Amino acid sequence: MIKVLTGRTALLAGTAAVLFAAAPAFAQDAAPADDGAGNPEIVVTAQKRSQRLQDVPASVAVVSSETLQQQGAVKFEDYATQVPGLSLSSGRPGLTQVTLRGITTGPAQSAAATSFYVDEAPIGSVNAYTGGSNTTLDLDPADLGQIEVLKGPQGTLYGANSMGGLIKYVTTAPDYNSVSGRISGGVNSVLGGGTGYAVRGSINVPLISDTLVVRASAFNRRDAGFIDIVSGPAAAKDVNYADVTGGRVQIAAKLGPNVRISLQAIGQDTKVGGTSVIDVDPNSLLPLYGDLRQRHLSRERGKVSFRLYNGTINVDLGAVELTSSTTYQTAKADTGVDASSSFGLALGGIGVRSVQSTTVERWSQEFRADANGLAGGLFDAQVGFYYTHEDDANRIPKFFTFNPVTGADVAFPNIATASITSKYSEYSIFANTTVHFGDRFDVLLGGRYSHDSQVYDHSYVGLIIPGGSNVGHGTEKADVFTFLVSPRFRISENAMVYLRASSGYRPGGPNAPGVGAPVTFDPDRLTSYEGGFKVSAFDRMLTVDAALFHTDWKDVQIQTSAGGFNFFVNGGDAVSTGGEATVRINPVRGLSFGINAAYTDAHLTEDAPAAGGLKGDRMPLVPRWSGSVTAQYDFSLGGDLNGSFGGIVGHVGERTSNYTNRALRSLPEYTTLGLNAGLSYKNYSLTVYAKNLTDERGITALGTLGLTPASSPFAMGVIAPRTIGMDLAIKF
Repeated sequence: MIKVLTGRTALLAGTAAVLFAAAPAFAQDAAPADDGAGNPEIVVTAQKRSQRLQDVPASVAVVSSETLQQQGAVKFEDYATQVPGLSLSSGRPGLTQVTLRGITTGPAQSAAATSFYVDEAPIGSVNAYTGGSNTTLDLDPADLGQIEVLKGPQGTLYGANSMGGLIKYVTTAPDYNSVSGRISGGVNSVLGGGTGYAVRGSINVPLISDTLVVRASAFNRRDAGFIDIVSGPAAAKDVNYADVTGGRVQIAAKLGPNVRISLQAIGQDTKVGGTSVIDVDPNSLLPLYGDLRQRHLSRERGKVSFRLYNGTINVDLGAVELTSSTTYQTAKADTGVDASSSFGLALGGIGVRSVQSTTVERWSQEFRADANGLAGGLFDAQVGFYYTHEDDANRIPKFFTFNPVTGADVAFPNIATASITSKYSEYSIFANTTVHFGDRFDVLLGGRYSHDSQVYDHSYVGLIIPGGSNVGHGTEKADVFTFLVSPRFRISENAMVYLRASSGYRPGGPNAPGVGAPVTFDPDRLTSYEGGFKVSAFDRMLTVDAALFHTDWKDVQIQTSAGGFNFFVNGGDAVSTGGEATVRINPVRGLSFGINAAYTDAHLTEDAPAAGGLKGDRMPLVPRWSGSVTAQYDFSLGGDLNGSFGGIVGHVGERTSNYTNRALRSLPEYTTLGLNAGLSYKNYSLTVYAKNLTDERGITALGTLGLTPASSPFAMGVIAPRTIGMDLAIKF
């Protein structure tokens, strides 16, 4: 199966594997309530209705746009430690695998195990044939209100692929009554690397007061590179830069007091000059060619393009609220691969490069009805229907051969041309009801029935394909039921305990016939058990959100091979057990502290021979311990002049790399420090920030460069070195 994988190593491994593959919303309008002491109530929409964070019977983390702006955070790497239980893997700007609560099998994972939404719109690919686990959209925070992370399986609310949880981008809500806007510009510098910049602008214009409004935003930024290619025809400095451009337009209307319509379009393009990996010794993990250096014979450029169009209608009928959300999206990723260390060496030492292209075109439609206070207040209910269809393609059009010294093209027989095209459709009906047993105790019950079907075609032709070619066709259908049971007891208005049992799944799929693979592989499923408590005390000066969880993962989807072809099977079970906690302290107006901590023990509970995994092996790149401590102080300097300063210490614990083919290694822990300070005067503000101030080499990916994983050099993805920057903004 063709896959897009993070990092130089993963891309090379994915290319080798693939060629032998199995023939292979509205954001809430109301501002959070303030208690008068500057401690706002946090409101979230991750459960498809506006709720106080304090009232959600699940572990939810929230990162506000204000926090992102203060810290200069623009991508997952910048704020991952602020979300307990979140880990990531990335070796290439623009492509990141995000994992919640340890639900991952590493770079060779098929479909994503974490769902993504923008307001009411699902984004990304569902099926296993487009590298959906690694083509995660890292949305620029230019026009976001907040990012909500709902942890644990969300199968009843969000269907397939939400096994680990959900990440929801909540965009800035339009203002129906005031013209406003913001323009900002900034610059930053990476130690030993290049210079980055960002320009952003947004405007909100009511066309008809309290009835019709247009909001638009646009941005352009460069993330500075810091990886050098040493020697050879591709030698260059700071090759892993990323140019990111995008924007959003929203038109919102109130058609009377009970009907609202929102139309929005979002686009983002990310162009990268290379990967963020360095070549290291496979045993010591020390750099082979110097700090932040790699040896490539060709550049590994790439581009990720994303377009989203969504229309949401809300109708409030008093006792019942109706919601319709229609989404169309396109996503395309082109990734350059230097295969000289693998196929090039195997074919006599020539230079080899390729481009892998994945495309997704997806329609989604959801209708749902919400009713509260039914039967005299005995229960609340939500019922809905969901449909999605996607047309996907995954192609390697050609392997290019060249002279490894000069870079000049060299004639060579076709190494391989590969393509997989697939269609995926899913229909779901779901229902959730909360039964109230008095004012303090209630039980949330949910169920979702899903039917999916897939059609799959592949074509492999070339020198390294056994027999010279392989063409195949496959189909698959499945019916899946997911459930949710969550009793909750309110100790008081601002304190509660809850239990939660929930399930999730990823769709199965067809395999290529005639290569020793099963005709299809089944959905993999998990069931999670969670217990937690939430408390807000002293007028929200102190809030605590803590949970313990245990997850059983059955029939794990694994990529394996036979007869020279890769395909998917179900093999091995796993568990993930742990706990997470978030503590927020606001002792006086303007001063806030945050403590986030997570412990995750995710490992195989039986051998997974298809992937070379053994019972007890930890899931790849999942730290047992992670967390952060944040502090922020906002104060007045007199008149209209205000100041602020703050900092964050983030920690990622020791992990292991991918156990596939027993090439696993222990990855050391690392701790980062970030600082920020700001001044504001009327509508003007200046922010300065430093990220990774101690210049740590935190590892984000690790894998082999060659076709013999145990002994060949490894490529190691690393976080950005010390970065110092500033932003100037004007509001109007």
